[in-house]
Amino acid sequence: MASAHTYEHVTRGARSFQWNGHDGAGFPGLVWEPLGEPKAQVLCIHGLSGAAADFGPLGRQLAAQGFTVWAINLRGQGNDPDHRRRGHFLDPHEWRADLAAFADAHLDGRPLHLVGESMGSLVSVDAVAHGALRPQRLVLSAPVTEIRAPLPGWMVGLLRQASKVAPRAKLSPLRFVHGKTCLPRLTSDDAYMHYLKNIPHRVGGFTLEFLTNFHDLMRETQQCAARIDVPTLMLSAGRDIFIRPEQSRAFFDCIAAPEKEYVFYPQSHHLLWHDVDTDDVLERITRWITEGRA
Repeated sequence: MASAHTYEHVTRGARSFQWNGHDGAGFPGLVWEPLGEPKAQVLCIHGLSGAAADFGPLGRQLAAQGFTVWAINLRGQGNDPDHRRRGHFLDPHEWRADLAAFADAHLDGRPLHLVGESMGSLVSVDAVAHGALRPQRLVLSAPVTEIRAPLPGWMVGLLRQASKVAPRAKLSPLRFVHGKTCLPRLTSDDAYMHYLKNIPHRVGGFTLEFLTNFHDLMRETQQCAARIDVPTLMLSAGRDIFIRPEQSRAFFDCIAAPEKEYVFYPQSHHLLWHDVDTDDVLERITRWITEGRA
């Protein structure tokens, strides 16, 4: 196996910065900056138990093309300075307010493009549908709008009731995906998998309240698709452990944007720009943002 990645390697080329949410709470982030005057801004939103560092390949690629690429760490995930919120907080209303506050403070009126990965795609769709962000173009990478084997109604009801009795009791959401708590295969890159298993921001468990709210977010994202009118590129992976290809395609078909593209990578896993099709994924996203085509 190749030597494991380090955080410094994954985030190379980035500058750390601090941004404030709608209530003044501070959060860390990373930004990849071009050498000259930026053409536009790109905002990247990570997935469940993810982080700004996940966007390293994309940040370096787009910065080299003249874009400023911002990657933020979400409230409630593993880099939230308030440990009480980690794995517990999930409120789309507050996330929208946080994103609007970030845009007001950092995006200086330049054209904005938005990239969401996994759960970050859901957050992105929610923000655009409700007007918190107004990007010129949208990229959704492996959005998990439902899980491979959707929970039966009785189990959802039981989870919802349990979250009211013990909202901070924790479970691993991976149990609902592959029946285990260990990290599943997210990329064929063994070195990157080793990095993922050892990152300090990985959230080991999520509360019942979080899991209930996440189930609602998946359902609401499907409804929000009809309100997305910005040009949208959606990428899907054939070996995605979380969602089946036909489920991904069904969600894409619900997106109302007149201009949209769907690209399917049958040999890739969930983390598309960290897998076998990295070069093509990065090139397609770059073309979509710079030229308006995938």
